[in-house]
Formats: sequence, structure tokens, C-alpha cells
Amino acid sequence: MEEVKDRKILTGYAFAIILVFGIIINLKGVVNPLIQDDYNINYSQLGFILSSYAFGSILSTSIGGFLIQKIGLKRNFFVGFFFSSMALIMVSFINEYSLLSIAMVIMGFGMGTLNVSSNTLVSRIFTKNKGKMMNVFHLFFGIGGFLAPIYARIVFEFSFGWEATYSFGVIFIFLLFLFTLVCKFPDPKKSLDTKKTQLKTVLKDKRVIIFMLAFGLSVGLEIGLSSWLGVYLDDVQFRTKSEISFYLSVFFILFTLGRLIASLIVERFSYLKFVMGTTLATVISIFLGLIGPDSFAIFFSITGFFISMNFPTIQAAMFDIFEENLSVIIGATLTAGSLGNIILANWLTGMLNDLLGIRLGYGVMMIYGLGVIGLVYYAHRFYIRSSQFN
Repeated sequence: MEEVKDRKILTGYAFAIILVFGIIINLKGVVNPLIQDDYNINYSQLGFILSSYAFGSILSTSIGGFLIQKIGLKRNFFVGFFFSSMALIMVSFINEYSLLSIAMVIMGFGMGTLNVSSNTLVSRIFTKNKGKMMNVFHLFFGIGGFLAPIYARIVFEFSFGWEATYSFGVIFIFLLFLFTLVCKFPDPKKSLDTKKTQLKTVLKDKRVIIFMLAFGLSVGLEIGLSSWLGVYLDDVQFRTKSEISFYLSVFFILFTLGRLIASLIVERFSYLKFVMGTTLATVISIFLGLIGPDSFAIFFSITGFFISMNFPTIQAAMFDIFEENLSVIIGATLTAGSLGNIILANWLTGMLNDLLGIRLGYGVMMIYGLGVIGLVYYAHRFYIRSSQFN
């Protein structure tokens, strides 16, 4: 009975972590145009700021699995809280582009540490219906994304600048820290994740490489869609701040709804076939938004519904097929996701926006989506069919 109670508390804790993560991560959809105006920077420089965050995240996820095995899951959460708080406060006390980049690296490291820690936690407590539970878990990320522009708008209404949207986030981090103090974490000795394994050993498994590539492209697509939507609507369609907030809010409402619906239906399908279908629908929606009149911008918001289902379902597939060294594999795939963020969603898209215009730059998201479909199809056909994995 006590174990069931602890599991319920940890489930609530995991949901709270991913909710706060979703709020802070998705603030950039609203504040990116404000950062660009405040620092008088071009698309490439804005992309570098976003990439700085992703670089910090890469540092944390690349070593996160090993840190968890070395110092324990609970202490790793404390590391994440410390660096996240430092960066969130730092943003309000700087006014130079270079210092903002450094703050974003630190923020990325802190939030990335919380990300790999929370994903490792749920891999240990979600033992049944992984597809359903992972979509519910990431549903709270979508709720955070929906709340992010609302939270930012409230901050702006009190005459605070965009920096305050980050700095007030320390309140959320502090509450999570207090929650962590009373949580009883799973005994690591009962997990198959205790053996210290080098990353190069894990990477010898071709399935890990395929999952890493799929995560990289999927994250590049998901983050790119939300990060550059505000800039696209501002520069191509000349939308107001209120209109941009509306389209972003609809994106995350549908993002949240998508994960809710996925949690109800995903167990009826092969996980990887499900991902192929949702990614194809995402690509079609992007295409319609790009070629249609301004009113078709709603299709950009609709992409949130379909792309929301990808990340948790791919993770559920990964949790099913891998048992040993899962924290290291989680760290490797999250690192790949961060690389997708820094290279695909931010740097490459920002560069293409400068070179080709933001309409064509935003359209590169379709190529990312087609890449996900190809990788998942390959994995399902050549690796999954021959195993017991669905």
C-alpha cells in the first residue's frame, strides 16, 4: 500500500516537473520578437541565442545518465534546480548580447538536467501502458505550453518586461524544490539501470542510433514550429502581439488536446505506425499554411495537435524495447533531441530565414517531418517486425 502511495506522489511530482518545464521552455514563442527588438539582432543572431540554450541542454543530457548513476536521481534534480534558478534570475540583470547567450547556456543546462531526470523517473514508475502514460506525462508539457503565453501576457499587463517572464519562473522552481524534499524516490537497486555503461557501448546498438536520429528530427520539427511561428506571423503576415499570442495559444491548446487524445487511443496501434501517421498529418498542415492565404495560418496552429503525439510515443517505443542502461539511452536520445533543437530548429532555420526569407525557412519543417517518417518506417520494417516489440 505504501509503495502504491509513493508511486502516486511521484507521478504527481513528475507531472509538476514537466508542467513547469513546458511553461519556461515555451516562453520563447512570445518573447523571441521582443528579444530581437530589444537587442536589435537579426534572425541568425536570434537563432544563436536559441541555440545557446540548446547547447546547455546538450551538455546536461549528454552526461545526465551517468550523473544519475553516480550521484542518484534525487540529487540530480537538485543540480537542475540550482542552475535553472541561477539563469532565470541572471536574465533580468544583463543587457549585453554575449551575456544573454551565456545565461541561456546555463538555463539550458539546468532545464536539461531536470528533463533527463524526470524522464528517467517516469521510465521507472510507468511500468504498464507506456504509450498511454507517456502521452499523459507529456500532456502536462502541452498544458505548460498553453499556459506560457497566458502567463507572459499577465506579466506584461503589470508593466514588466520580457525578462521578468523568466525571472518569476524561480517561484515555480522553488516550489518544485520543496516538493522534491518530501518525495521518496524508487530504490535504484531494483532497476536494471544501475550498471555504469559508457556511451560508446550503448551506441553500438543500431537501434539506439535510429532512435537518436528520429528524436533529433522530431524535436527540430516540434520546437521549430512553435519557436518561429511568432516571428513568421510578425514578419510575413504583420500580425499584432495579441494575434500572435492567439495563434500560439491555439497551437498549444491543440498540442494539449492531441496528447490527451493520444493517451486514449495510442495503445490500439503499433507505436511507430502511429508516429508515421501523425507526422504525415503535420507535414500536410504546414504545407497548407504556407501556400494558402493569411487565414490559413490556423493550419500552423493545427500542427500542434499532430506533432504533440510524436515525442511521447517514440519514447514509449524506446522504453518497451530497451531495459538495461535506460538512463544512459534516455540521455543519448535527449541529447540528440537537443542537437535537433540547436541545429535544425534554431541555427539552420534562422540561417535559412536570412538567406531565403522566413516563408521558405519555415517550410524546411516539412523536410524534417519527412525525415522522421523515413526513419520510423525503416526502424519498424527492419528492426521491429522481427522482435516482440510493437
